[in-house]
Amino acid sequence: MFGQDNSYNSFHGSGKMYSPFSGYQEQIVANKPIIQQPPQAMKKRFNLVSAVLALFIPWTVFCIIVALWSFDFRYTHPSATVGITLAIAIPLLLITAYKVIQAFRALVYSRYALVETGDKAAWTLFVLIMCCVMLITGFLLGNYNYQTNMRGVYDINAMSSYVGVNPSTMRGQELMDAGEVQFAEGTNLDLKYANGFKNTDVYCVAPITFKDGVLAAYDFWAVGKNCCADDSSLTNFKCGEYEGTGLKGGLRMVEDSDRDFYRLAVQQAQSTYALKAIHPLFFTWTADPGELLASEERVGYQWVLAGILGAFAFQSVLVLIAMTCFAKIRFE
Repeated sequence: MFGQDNSYNSFHGSGKMYSPFSGYQEQIVANKPIIQQPPQAMKKRFNLVSAVLALFIPWTVFCIIVALWSFDFRYTHPSATVGITLAIAIPLLLITAYKVIQAFRALVYSRYALVETGDKAAWTLFVLIMCCVMLITGFLLGNYNYQTNMRGVYDINAMSSYVGVNPSTMRGQELMDAGEVQFAEGTNLDLKYANGFKNTDVYCVAPITFKDGVLAAYDFWAVGKNCCADDSSLTNFKCGEYEGTGLKGGLRMVEDSDRDFYRLAVQQAQSTYALKAIHPLFFTWTADPGELLASEERVGYQWVLAGILGAFAFQSVLVLIAMTCFAKIRFE
């Protein structure tokens, strides 16, 4: 009855509401600049942060553990040293084991699971594993350095120092707590009574006498390892500053594992030369005991410094390798 309104159909025939401003709005949206950082740039920046953390976190763990097990805190607080180490090690090992198991199950049950966890998860697993490696390495190096270099230094520092000790008038019982000893002028080694005891290594001893006199008891002995084996009799004593002149001193030998062998060497000398040693004490023969002790301490610090620099270089190489490997994986 009525004619069809084509204008109405043009506006409403499609079922969508028409707005006279829609074209203008679409033009504004189309021309509006979208500020968004490229995904690749974001990925690269994130990788750099992850790489830095992967370098310094495991290395820091190494530095803490190697220092903890090398220096005097361990000597004065052994229980606290163990406690701190366990407080770091137990959570670290548990978290690492959980992450490794999680990653293994993901690889077994879904070949794409590791990729789906993303770049962050791969770096996290790498950091955890390297922290465990650095913790174990720091403990091994620190313990070795302590047993080999530092413990003897701390033992001697805890002992007493004596000056003007005369071997002809003093006995070993009087200097049981001696760490550093400066002998009286005229004290020297009586090399004709030197002796050595061989047990894989050669443990060399020579009595400390006063003005080449015959003593009633020889309780002070200069000692050294593998420095008297130039002839078959093991009596060619060349340990420490045996050729030096002037004032001489001694740095106490405190190694428990060596003391029994030095005692056996003294017993052989007693039997061979008919000497008497009531309570023998063993010293490294030197002109300056304090300087010798300081040099031994420096060796321990050099071990730690070398370990720290080596750990940093090693971790740097592994981080570079990890960056190269992760760059070839398409993380999403």
